[in-house]
Amino acid sequence: MNTLGVMACKAGFQDGFNPCVFMACAVLIVQGVWLKWKSLNIGLTRMLFVLVYAASTLIFDFGPFQIVLLQKNFIFAAKAIYFVLGLGALILGIIFFKDWLSLSRGFPADGLPTPRGSPPAGESRGQGRGNLGVLLATIVLAIALSSLATLWPGNNYILLLGNFAYLKGQWQMVMPLLMGYVLFSIWPLWSVGVFLSVKNLRPSLVKIVCAAIFFTASSGMILIFR
Repeated sequence: MNTLGVMACKAGFQDGFNPCVFMACAVLIVQGVWLKWKSLNIGLTRMLFVLVYAASTLIFDFGPFQIVLLQKNFIFAAKAIYFVLGLGALILGIIFFKDWLSLSRGFPADGLPTPRGSPPAGESRGQGRGNLGVLLATIVLAIALSSLATLWPGNNYILLLGNFAYLKGQWQMVMPLLMGYVLFSIWPLWSVGVFLSVKNLRPSLVKIVCAAIFFTASSGMILIFR
């Protein structure tokens, strides 16, 4: 069982090099910028996004949901959405790279909006409702992106094992393996979340790392349309 667990984790880590996960990283960055702009809590939403993405990936990749997610209409719609997301990631990558150049040369960045600081006193009453809406939107966004991620073929042995266990009603036996596989397969998402959570990072470092993620997510769309 230990050998199978190591194999599942290795397969998950290898499958983490896929454009769907990097696109989720790009969306996570954009969401964080928007939350800063709205002066809302970021740490909780990042954690929620990653956990919901992992859980829904486990549900979508194995079992009856694949009957729906492998339909031609869904695949066509998913590719169209990825095309739009890839184009947006390319534009944002250029913006972040331009900001990095400005910061490295000692000039202020003039790309995406910066945090507004403390909200006015009159906004404190609606802050709770605003946070609840953000959490619900984060859940929906994570579920939507994980469903789109089924477009990318994962490790065939793990997928076969999961679907075989579903058909045989033996989920309890392989669930730890599948969970380990999924958690390791989204290692870029964990890494980006941890990196962005570090305080006092140099703005130029944040800009160049974000630009690299956007460019990677955008160029990775080529693999989906091949």
